[in-house]
Amino acid sequence: MEDLRILATRNTPEVTFLPQRQRFLICGNSIPENAGEFYSAPMEWLRLNIPNLPIGSTFEFSLPYFNSSSLKALYLLLLEIKQGKEFGKEFHLVWYAENDDEFMIDAAETFIELTGMDLEVRIGIPE
Repeated sequence: MEDLRILATRNTPEVTFLPQRQRFLICGNSIPENAGEFYSAPMEWLRLNIPNLPIGSTFEFSLPYFNSSSLKALYLLLLEIKQGKEFGKEFHLVWYAENDDEFMIDAAETFIELTGMDLEVRIGIPE
């Protein structure tokens, strides 16, 4: 299983999927003109690899800002991660937000409600 690395740009987040380290990170602003197109590579990577990911892998989301089209793409990405349950997988999901960022905290709560997944909200940035 190969790593997936997409460098951040001014409008798109860094995507770093490292299966050997059991760490999957999306970090940075997500304001692409076409979020569906940008997130197609991570979605396809998940579709192909989620059955083989180690149980307990951690998916981390650290997005200081995202636009409405990214909201939908992130929701679909979370649903793809949720598909891992069909393969008997349990993953740890972490959503980072700054202490006073009510929008990001509310976004995490919305994703929890929409997906039915446990999503740990942590204040700060990933290490």
